[in-house]
Amino acid sequence: MLLRRILRLLNVPGFGSRQVAESQLGRIRTAMLSVLQGHGGHSIQRVSQRVRFAVDVEALWYLRQDVMMALSAIDGESAARRQMKDINSMFKGGLPGSMGPRTHQRFTNNG
Repeated sequence: MLLRRILRLLNVPGFGSRQVAESQLGRIRTAMLSVLQGHGGHSIQRVSQRVRFAVDVEALWYLRQDVMMALSAIDGESAARRQMKDINSMFKGGLPGSMGPRTHQRFTNNG
């Protein structure tokens, strides 16, 4: 216990990040399962099972599209996007820099 406090006070890199990652994983998993809950069907069950057994935040990041597609098939795309908006924001700070929402820029030909 004392060593844990000292390491936390010294801000040792990587210490405690596993607990933070586990906490984030649990929150995202719960949020994904809650938007799927109440919907029936084989595809919803299959996606829910994959979300339940995802091993890390990165795996859940890639499952977002499956959740989105399953919800879109039932509620329509715009409703699914609204439901996924809060979930998408939960990934902030939990993914490597190369992963995550990308800003899209349009290229124009100025002559």
